[in-house]
Order: sequence, then structure tokens, then C-alpha cells
Amino acid sequence: MGVSTKRILLVCILVSFLANSQEKKDWYSFFGKIPNTVSKHYYQKLKNSENPLDKARIMDTIATIHIQSGNTDSIIYYGNLLQEHILSEKSTLEEFNIYLSKSYHILGKGKLQKGLFDDAMKHHLDGIEISPISNMERMHYSHQLGLGTVYLYQKEYDKAQPIFENCINNTKDTSLSLLANKLLADTFFFKNEYSKAKSIYLEVLEGLKLYENNKIRLQTQLKLGRIDLFEKNLSHALTYFSSVKDIALESKFYDLYIDAVIQMGIVYYNQGYTQDAEIILSSAYVNTVQWNKLELQRDVINVLRNLKVADNDYKNAYNLMTQYLSVSNQILKDQNKAIVKEMEIKYQTLEKEKEILALKEEQLLKESEIERQRTIKKAFLIGFLIVLLPVIALLFVYFQKLKTQIALNKSQEEVNSQRVHALMIDQELNLINATMEGQNNERKRLARELHDSIGGNLASIKLQLSGVDDQESFQSKIIKQIDETYHQVRDISHNLASKKFQDNGVSSLIKEYVNNIENGSNQKISFNPYPEEKINEIESPLKEELFKIIQELLTNTLKHSQADQVDIYLNRYQTILQLLFEDNGVGFDTTKTREGIGFENIRNRLKLLSGSLMIDSTINRGTVINIEIPVS
Repeated sequence: MGVSTKRILLVCILVSFLANSQEKKDWYSFFGKIPNTVSKHYYQKLKNSENPLDKARIMDTIATIHIQSGNTDSIIYYGNLLQEHILSEKSTLEEFNIYLSKSYHILGKGKLQKGLFDDAMKHHLDGIEISPISNMERMHYSHQLGLGTVYLYQKEYDKAQPIFENCINNTKDTSLSLLANKLLADTFFFKNEYSKAKSIYLEVLEGLKLYENNKIRLQTQLKLGRIDLFEKNLSHALTYFSSVKDIALESKFYDLYIDAVIQMGIVYYNQGYTQDAEIILSSAYVNTVQWNKLELQRDVINVLRNLKVADNDYKNAYNLMTQYLSVSNQILKDQNKAIVKEMEIKYQTLEKEKEILALKEEQLLKESEIERQRTIKKAFLIGFLIVLLPVIALLFVYFQKLKTQIALNKSQEEVNSQRVHALMIDQELNLINATMEGQNNERKRLARELHDSIGGNLASIKLQLSGVDDQESFQSKIIKQIDETYHQVRDISHNLASKKFQDNGVSSLIKEYVNNIENGSNQKISFNPYPEEKINEIESPLKEELFKIIQELLTNTLKHSQADQVDIYLNRYQTILQLLFEDNGVGFDTTKTREGIGFENIRNRLKLLSGSLMIDSTINRGTVINIEIPVS
């Protein structure tokens, strides 16, 4: 069909359409050419941009707009342009790799729309290879879906379905997950499993509510309309197709617009509006011819042919069939041309690769000569090192021996120092033990004297005065004072005597003392020795000092702290004896309050025992005293 004939046909269709427009239930748009959906602003920016990444970004944007509009040739053109641009930059930046992956995705979509399934598959496989999930997850799964779509178009449903299910289960991108769901529903649709397909399509529509003018939603609605058409639910199908037609035209999705118009024509025919159906399909045919959309032309002609057959108009059906075959042959011819062009490009690429290989061989020869010269230089260097290395080895051995000798000397000095320190500690401990033993003997002597002489005399005086019948007030006072003196001397003598420390364990003595104090006061006092059997192994001189330290601490607490709770913990671990004394009294400021005689006595006792004292006290928050004494 020549250009003039096509124009006459288009004019006739337009006149027929306008003549019957009053009877039509809808309006349809005619386009003399494919509307330009890309703003001139992008072309200007692409022309003026000098930054390689900015150029790649603009090319990707333009290609995306053409994908939305369904402009197949433009999709392939800008996919190739983006790929050539990225490869020419030879950059290893991650952003360039992302745009290279996008170029494969664009080309895969374009080749699929062109019917070149093998090329589309190759582009998506190349895209998967350069798009690892670790850092290009979205592009990886986009190529996976592209590959699955190729299988879907080739009716290899068993290969397509697992790909879509894998993407649904693994991708974290919501939009990709929705697209994978839609494609899975398409698989069931083409397998005529309409119930499963419809269920998934409705789920996809629910998930797409947040997206406006989304092409996936319109594609889903078209499929739902077609299911209604198959199920003879014509009014509901027409609602879907009419809605898609209007939104697709407004959103410049021209391929979906034509598809919706074709489906509406089928619905009108099934409703008995044969003339309206032919007008609608003729309007779609006008646009497919002007846009040179051979695949859509073939689809419209096939529908018109089926209408003529249904009306028993076999003559026009035959003519349409002839035209259908003509368009199909033209598509096949174009596809073959595309395949030849691809082969030509591959041939040219192979020739370039041969040239590159020849250059590489020449480069290898040059590198071989350079390597030979390097080998000679290395030989001289190795000979020099053979002489130098033994000298270096001898020096290294000498310095290692010297270093080892220095380390040994230092180690010997440390050992000698430790021995001297140990001897000094032993000497100090012996001196402490001797001092404590002398003090103990002196206490025994004083206790004996006090008990035997002074104590006896006082007891005798008390008995004599007690025997007088007529006791005056003065005598009673004397008797009372002598009695008090007797008890004091007795207590002193008992405290000085160390027999009880020799015969009893220190824990039982402290418990007894604590119980006596607790029974005669309002304070609650707890004593906790651990492990008790180890603590009772402490030798007598240390027992006495420890008992007196606890006495002193309790005396200070009862006098000054106003505490109602006292906790004493005595622990022995290896060579350390730890005493932890804690009360909940009024406390004091350790930086301002001077230590009394009690703490001074405790420090003097600890000095002889090589012990340490730490006081932690806060006003109104009690006092904690920690004492540590080394034991053998």
C-alpha cells in the first residue's frame, strides 16, 4: 500500500468516524505521527553536558520516557547510545557500571518489543553477569524479570514462572516485587488459568494504590478486562478498557492506549455494536500505520478479520487476511534485517578484536624484550646479593646473640632484685613475729600480776568490808568502787591473756564478742567469715590483732556513727585476708574530719602486719572500711 493510498484510507476512516460520532459511546484520538513525549529540555541538556555521568543520566531518562510511551526504535537507539558512551569512558567507577547495566536493560526491553527474543535474552543475561546482588540488587532482579519476560513471550512458561517466584521471595524492592507478581499473573493468564491470574492481579492492584499513573497498574487492568471479556462479563470489561484508554492517553502510554482501544472494539462487537467496533478498530489502525507499529497493525487487522468472518463477510475477511500476511512478512523481514545488522555489528566487532589482538601481539614482543633486559639486570642484582647476604646473616646472628645476652643480664638482675626483696620481706615478717611474741609474753606477765596481786588484794578488801554488819553509806560507796575496780582489773587481765586466742578459732571469738555487743545495744550486727575453716587457721598473734581491730571499729561505730545496722565480712583468699566493715550511720567527710585515736591505733597495728586501710565515708550515707592483711 503506497503513501497516497494510506492517506486516502485514513481520510475515509476519519470521515466515517466523524459521521458516526453522535452514535458512539466514547471518543478516540487520531495521531498523524508518534507524539514526542520527551521534552526538548532533555535534548538540549544532553547536547550541552560535558560531565560523562550527567550525560549517562540524561540518556537513561530519555530512554525511560520512550519505554513508557512504547517507542521501540527510540528505546533501542538510546540503549545503544548509552552503552557506547559508558564503554568509551573505560571507567571503573561503580556508577558507570550501574549505567552499563541499565543500557543492557533498555536494549533488552527494546529488542523484546521488536520481537528479537534471542538478542533480548542475551542483553538481560549480560546484565545479570555485571550486576551482583551485593551492590546492584535492583538491577540484578530487573534483569531477572526481563529474562523471565522473554521466556513468557516465547511461551516457555515452565522457565518463566520460577524466575518470577524467586524475585517475589528475595527482592527487597517493593516496586520490583509488585512487577514480579504481575508477571507471574501474566504466566497464569497465558496458560488460561484465569482464576489464579485474576486473584494475583487484584493483589497487585491493591499494592499499587500508592503509585499514580503507573504503567503496571494499567497493564494489570487491561488483563483483568480481558479475563472479564473471556468470561462474557462485557460491561465490567468495558469499564476496565475505557479507564485504561483515558489514563494511558493522559499519561502518554500510547502502546497501552492502542491496546485498550482494540479491546474496546472487541467488546462493542460482542455487544452487537458492529459499526462502532469497526470505527474504534479503524481509529487504532490509523495510529498503528502512522506510527509504523507493525506488530500492533497485525493485531488490529487480525481482530478486524475475525469480525468479518463472524459477519460472514468472507471477501473482506480474505482481503484482511492478505494484508495480515503482508504485515507479518514485513515484520519478519524487519527482524531479519535487524538480525543481519546485529551480525554485521558482531563482524565489525570481531575485526576490531583481531586488530586489537595484533596490537597485543606486538605489545607482547616489546614486553618480551623489556623482560629480557630486566632478567639481565636481575642476574647482576642476584650475584651482588649472593655476596651481600652472608655478611648480613652474620651481622644478624651477632646482633641476635648480643640482644639475647642483654635480655639474660636484665632477667638475672630482676631475679636478684626479687630475691633481695623476698629476703627483706622475710626479715620484716620475722621481726614483726618477734615483736608480737614479745608483746604477747609481756601481756601474759601483766595479766598474771594484775590477777594474782592487785586482783587478789582487791577481792580480799571487798570480802572484809562486806563482812561488817553495820554498813554505813561511806562503806557502801567504797565497796562499790572496789568492786568496779576489781571487775576492771579482771577484764584487763582477761584481755591481756592470749590463752583464749590459742584455744579458740578467731571466728568463734568474734561471733561471741559481736553477740555480746548486739545483746546489750539496739544495733543489728552481722558477722560473715568466708571460708570459715581457712580463717580459723590464722595463727595466734594475728588472731589477737584482728580481734582488737574489730573491737576498735565497733567501739568507734557505737560511739559516733548512730548506726542501727553493722555488717562485718572477713574473707581469706590465697595470701590475702580482707576485712570489710560497713555501717549505715551518719558518716563523715574524710577530707575534713581528722582521724581519732581509734583509727591511729588501727593504722599502727596494720603497719606491724604490713596491712592497708581504706576508709570510704559520705555524710548521711554511712561508712565503709576495707582492710587487707597479707598472710602466709
